[in-house]
Amino acid sequence: MEEWETDWSYDVLERIVALLFSLAGLADIAAGLPAARRRHVLGILSVGEAEAHAFLIGAGAPVSADGQDTTDDALRLAARLRALALLLCVLMAQRVAGPGTATPRADEKPAWQASRLAILAAPDTS
Repeated sequence: MEEWETDWSYDVLERIVALLFSLAGLADIAAGLPAARRRHVLGILSVGEAEAHAFLIGAGAPVSADGQDTTDDALRLAARLRALALLLCVLMAQRVAGPGTATPRADEKPAWQASRLAILAAPDTS
């Protein structure tokens, strides 16, 4: 069991996911700001990214705002923050599912796909 699984409740982890998505939204907004303000905002958000990265992966991402002043830098930061949020969602889902949860076999189609194929496969031509 991971260390964070024993120390954090599910509710707190959901709040961290929401925070990461909010920070990604701020990075998107920063993309439209003037360069000086965008550099300042990206410097602050980069610290948040490094902390989230350290929490989830165990090693902090570089926290350097030097050279991060373009619109593309802001959009890349937003994408990285969203990726961290989605990674945490996957980890939470695995935690809830547990190690003994059955998964479909590779040769079986999911129920939604099988029913969709049955509807599409037999059109009524009478």
